[in-house]
Amino acid sequence: ENLKKTFGERLTSVILYGSCAVEGCDTSKSDINSIVVIDGLNGNDLEKANIALKKWLKTENPLPIFFDRAEWFNSSDVYPIEYSDIKERYRILHGEDIVAPLQVEHRNLRHQCEYEVKNLLIKLRETYIAECTDSKTLETAIKSGSKTLIALSRAILRLTNESVPAKHEEVINHLAAKVGIDGEFLLKTLAFRKDKKVFSKKEYGEIVKKLIDTTDFILKYVDKLGK
Repeated sequence: ENLKKTFGERLTSVILYGSCAVEGCDTSKSDINSIVVIDGLNGNDLEKANIALKKWLKTENPLPIFFDRAEWFNSSDVYPIEYSDIKERYRILHGEDIVAPLQVEHRNLRHQCEYEVKNLLIKLRETYIAECTDSKTLETAIKSGSKTLIALSRAILRLTNESVPAKHEEVINHLAAKVGIDGEFLLKTLAFRKDKKVFSKKEYGEIVKKLIDTTDFILKYVDKLGK
């Protein structure tokens, strides 16, 4: 309502996306993710948006992502993974449905998948080389690495024309069957994000090494899809 008062007809759309858009939303486990699209967005508008979002900024939810209207429609080639995720689970809270018309090209999706998997692999390698004896760093690497792989798994299934399940566990099982990786291992890394008892500290190093090898295997699979 504050955004409507501030920007009037220039407020093109407000989009809710992610699990909270299509499922019962448990805010203790899921963020409320939103996108605000404004026609002719400029620097002064961001100052106005800060005022309009005063109450929202006090919550623990992520700041809405702001787009200019033209920028929104010209970005599907740059953010094909993100746009595919949004198209799959979204709800329009205000304004026009500017998600439905979006088209995500297969080649752009595969290219970003390869880039993101490579980027993850490089980060995991660097982390292990620099901090292979630091349990806290390794714990963070396991949690962040598994989170990234979940997001990428959804995109990779789309590349193979697979329907993408809603639950993370089902996504992992589908990917494991498709790619030929250890699904049970990935499920454990997923569970580890909420329960540190899944792995002992003595195991962290071996877990990170297996996560590196799994990521490398997935990268080779995505690379083959491009050929």
